[in-house]
Amino acid sequence: MRITNWHAILIYVVLTCTLTWPQVAHPLSVPVHDDAYFSMWRLSWIAHQLRSDPVHLFDGNIFYPSKDTLAYSDAVLLQGVVGAPFMWLGAPVVLVYNLHVLATFVLCGLGLFLLARELTGVPAAGLVAGIIFAFAAYRFDHYPHLELLSAQWMPFSLLMFHRTLQSGRLSDGLWAGTFAAFQGLSCIYLIVFFATIGVVLVPLLLASSPADARRRAALPLGAGAMLCAVVLGLYLVPYRTARDIVGERGAGEQKLYAAGPKHYLAAMPQNMVYGRVTGDIGLHEKRLFPGFVAIVLGVVALWPPLDRRRLAYAIALALAIDISFGHRGIVGALLQQHTAAYRGLRVVARIGAVVLMLAAVLAAFGTARLLARIRALSTARVIAVVVAVLVTVECLMWPMQLEAVETRPGEVYAWLRHQPHGVVAEMPMPASWKKDFEIGMHDSRFTYNSTFTWNPIVNGYSGFWPPSYTSLIARTQDFPSAEALSAFAEQGVRYVIVHERFYGRQRYAAVIRALDAQTDLEAFGPFHEDAFAVRAYRLK
Repeated sequence: MRITNWHAILIYVVLTCTLTWPQVAHPLSVPVHDDAYFSMWRLSWIAHQLRSDPVHLFDGNIFYPSKDTLAYSDAVLLQGVVGAPFMWLGAPVVLVYNLHVLATFVLCGLGLFLLARELTGVPAAGLVAGIIFAFAAYRFDHYPHLELLSAQWMPFSLLMFHRTLQSGRLSDGLWAGTFAAFQGLSCIYLIVFFATIGVVLVPLLLASSPADARRRAALPLGAGAMLCAVVLGLYLVPYRTARDIVGERGAGEQKLYAAGPKHYLAAMPQNMVYGRVTGDIGLHEKRLFPGFVAIVLGVVALWPPLDRRRLAYAIALALAIDISFGHRGIVGALLQQHTAAYRGLRVVARIGAVVLMLAAVLAAFGTARLLARIRALSTARVIAVVVAVLVTVECLMWPMQLEAVETRPGEVYAWLRHQPHGVVAEMPMPASWKKDFEIGMHDSRFTYNSTFTWNPIVNGYSGFWPPSYTSLIARTQDFPSAEALSAFAEQGVRYVIVHERFYGRQRYAAVIRALDAQTDLEAFGPFHEDAFAVRAYRLK
């Protein structure tokens, strides 16, 4: 079956528009999830800082007065650099963000298509593998996570690795390293996992190659590896500084997000085929089901006799699954105990992207093996189409819920833009009136809203909270007391913004009465925020 690169791209574009519906029809809306707003802040900050002060790129305006706050979570630097010119030309960040998200589905499909076609020589097998990698349950479980969706560079790096083995060209080796570096600049989680698997997979693949091919490829692959190491070594410098501030993940948190065998049967609840059956097996972060067709095709690939390449990918897959088990696994437990990189990872089950890639490669081998047994070309074509359709049907999702994103500043932020620059505290802060330390998800909206003014804010939303913020939360739990306002003043806060939307009407009214009774505050507003009110106060 003749499937060109352009055919594959067109197919993956159509499937992306269909399976993520109605996203393509609402490019200024995002899923109802706070991480989407955080990603939009990251893209906006990178575009803003590249033009204004690139030397301090990682000193985000959140969690004031902490430094390197962009490094408290994945910076998505590559996505930010690619998206910056569009935002400089006036494109709203929500549009840039959604284009990034949708592009990851197309590029993941294309990357696996090219890799699988290279390995099997069968374009139809590549097409099936690309559908599995781009649209399985794991991908939709992480739909609001731009960095985890950006897994496309792994198959491109492996593709160039295999081409380097064949050609021995320096350019191919450098491209293998470049794509690996792109993966690290797009998602630190995935480059940690990809590098871990590469420690096993690369030697196995080299061992399966002729000796002369290994000799030819040694220098190009070494150059590519060196290029990747230099780029990522420089990129990770701010993360080492940030680690000194925020520390490592707790063992309890890591255990909570480790996968188990049952999670490889967990589909998304919104999946049309399996949602009612297996959608409640795994919670968010633990939906790793690749699809039954992919599993069957993997079994076909591993049915004896085996060649060394299939065996190499099978061993790498087994290792990745073990790592996803975290403390329950063998290698996974050792990595968490003895490597600093893994002690900084909250959700080891996110290696599911690597598991999915390796499973898709094996599914390609299985598809190629199945089609090779069919002598009639017309029958083989029908079988290939049927397999591709079955894989697609397994990925069908009910339409997702979206919400529109404000692309212009609300009244209070339009007012703030015309005030002298100063530090902002947005209220309510997490736990400031709930008397606990639950993550305040409205902080993601405050973080996004800060892009309209670029004032530094004491609030923030990220993978870690710095001690300065947790300390401030503890000192302001009785807000709006004089003691809480004093704590804000000591932190350098100049403006306090109070939101009825997040307090609730009764609590908001009580807070406003107490603030209006203070003599060292200057009140502004009320401003409107949809059907809710907002008040701003300036500390005198």
